Amino acid sequence: MQFRLLYSGRLLGASRSDTRARLKHEIRKKFSPQLKRLWDTKNTLHRISHENSQHWLAKHPEDSFTRSMPAEEVRAIWHDYGLRYIAHKWERSGQKLIPLVTEEMGVRCTIDILFLRPEEPGMIIQGGDLDNRIKTVFDALRIPKGLEEMDGKVQEEPIYCLLEDDRLISEFRVRSDSLLLLPEETVASPNDVFLVIDVRLSTRASSRWHPVFA
Repeated sequence: MQFRLLYSGRLLGASRSDTRARLKHEIRKKFSPQLKRLWDTKNTLHRISHENSQHWLAKHPEDSFTRSMPAEEVRAIWHDYGLRYIAHKWERSGQKLIPLVTEEMGVRCTIDILFLRPEEPGMIIQGGDLDNRIKTVFDALRIPKGLEEMDGKVQEEPIYCLLEDDRLISEFRVRSDSLLLLPEETVASPNDVFLVIDVRLSTRASSRWHPVFA
């Protein structure tokens, strides 16, 4: 499975004195609707949600429904219940979370980032802390570990994340180039970036999830 995530905005590296937790969560919330649409439109991911819907109904028999409904409505209900189960399973500090890549699924995740910024090509390392800025992105792609990583706030809707943990990224590459201006901006800021994140997910052919991520 291959898809792309986009980010347009400011990007700063973390330090011991400032972990950039608020910025990471801002970026996380920008990825969330993109990942939600992936879950909703990728039919192969419905296999995961449908399997988890059984667990939801086992714990919430009051949500049982008639299977004599139109097939499309039944599929939508299975999908919704499965996502509810996942969101509650991964809840942290009251925030419901839906990660796509988890340790138990054994999925291989590789990432290729096109990193556009208002510096001349080749200046990204001299301009400072590429590693720290990329780490900010990776932290924004994973689920937050607690309320301190969510700006102290919990939202009602689940937050969709790519990863359970950023250590599940098995390989990554960064290509840098110049950014003229961010969309709808008239002035460039040194911390502006436009990221195109190419994500590839795969599993071993023997994995039960291979048909989903092939």
